[in-house]
Amino acid sequence: MAEDAQAEQQDAAETLMQPPPTTQLAAAPLPAAPLLRRARTLLLWALGAAVVYSTLSGSKGSCPGGFSADGYVDAAGDPTDVAPQCFQATLHPSPVVYLAIAVTVIVAVTRAARATDLDRALRTLNRATILVVAIAVVSMVIATVWIFVSPAPTDGTVFFPFPFGSGTMTITPMEPPTGG
Repeated sequence: MAEDAQAEQQDAAETLMQPPPTTQLAAAPLPAAPLLRRARTLLLWALGAAVVYSTLSGSKGSCPGGFSADGYVDAAGDPTDVAPQCFQATLHPSPVVYLAIAVTVIVAVTRAARATDLDRALRTLNRATILVVAIAVVSMVIATVWIFVSPAPTDGTVFFPFPFGSGTMTITPMEPPTGG
């Protein structure tokens, strides 16, 4: 009986010492592989959306007033000694949109990690991918339409399409005409 127990222990030890077959490990994908691929897809789309949104630009300006034979005239056409001011509004990307894209990615990955099954996690990441692209595209469209539909600034007041875009206002004196 003692010899049988000793032989079983020796067989068990030899079995544990043998390496597992490599064909089984190499052929079986990780259980989380689809989830990791989808998360990678989400990150790449988010990066692409942020890069495309970075190209947002536009400008609009006006110079109310002008010149006459006697010198400067204001916006009403009355002569003045002071050069009229020119206003230039320039549209830029808004940091709020970048923040919205980042928060969307973080929330989606967190929800996918907490999902109870793989299908729910994949759906969460798919929806987040669509949302990230929509945030960038809709923000670009709204900001661009806003800047081009709004009237040209005549008094230095411009309402930028916050949070879809931000901008700067440049005020310079009108340059006198050059003879030629």
